[in-house]
Amino acid sequence: MANSQLSCENRTQGGVVTVDDADTQLEAISDSTANSVSLLISILVRYPEIATVNFVPEGKILKFTFMTSSSISDRLWDAFCHKLFESVEVYASLVHRGAPRVKAERLEFDSVSIVEISRDVATLTQEEISLIIELARYALGSELISEGNSEEGEFEEELVYQDEMIETMLDDLRESVQQRKLIGFREEGRVLVFNKQTERTKS
Repeated sequence: MANSQLSCENRTQGGVVTVDDADTQLEAISDSTANSVSLLISILVRYPEIATVNFVPEGKILKFTFMTSSSISDRLWDAFCHKLFESVEVYASLVHRGAPRVKAERLEFDSVSIVEISRDVATLTQEEISLIIELARYALGSELISEGNSEEGEFEEELVYQDEMIETMLDDLRESVQQRKLIGFREEGRVLVFNKQTERTKS
């Protein structure tokens, strides 16, 4: 898959949409934006290993952020990137999704690491998100910070429904025109989504 764009990097440390004026705001807040907000919330609810998820309208990129309770060694990071890129390329070739764009970055602090994986929505599926989660679980093990078990207290039917909803919203996002940069994250057991122009709100 010669046209795939893969990048593995290290970096040094370094509101929700509300309606105030119904006539103007309801026009600005399109159904596609509401679907994007729902997608970020659904991803965070479905996958407690994901600390934050960002949508960047330029290029329609989703960025998944993970946190670990200790630093990640260079050897482990290189192995994780290799497995990630290999798995994404193989999966894309099997489902005929075209050449994927994937980028992995590591941000190191004194005692924790932040891992950010970026994927273009054009070739992303719900199954691949699950694949990325499994790779992170396997590579980072018990050091991967998670808010509970993703399947704890969930029936199989409910998990299947959540997966189907995520896939449907990904399809909607591929077809829609987006202008808002959205960020979803966790705070005190809640899932919040906001953008730079508005106040945040909770799910």
